[in-house]
Amino acid sequence: MKYVILRSFIRKFDSYQKKEQELVVAALEKIKEYMETNRAPYGLRIKKLSRKIYEGRINIHLRIAYFRERGMVKFFCLGDHDDIKHCLKILKLK
Repeated sequence: MKYVILRSFIRKFDSYQKKEQELVVAALEKIKEYMETNRAPYGLRIKKLSRKIYEGRINIHLRIAYFRERGMVKFFCLGDHDDIKHCLKILKLK
């Protein structure tokens, strides 16, 4: 499986402090492991938001949104609950 991190995700990632960045990197690795083994750690609480879009919870404040298509996983949004809602709204407009 191929993994892509979009620029919008990277910009948001760069705005966080090192401690949060480490949590995000660890969560990305766990999501990749989940994609390969189909076994998710409970702490990620992966939730299906739509047909292709999923959300993984890093902690009570941080979430990662990604979508799957044709053997590819694209990480497109990082932030709190409201940030994820905003990203989803923008996606629907495109």
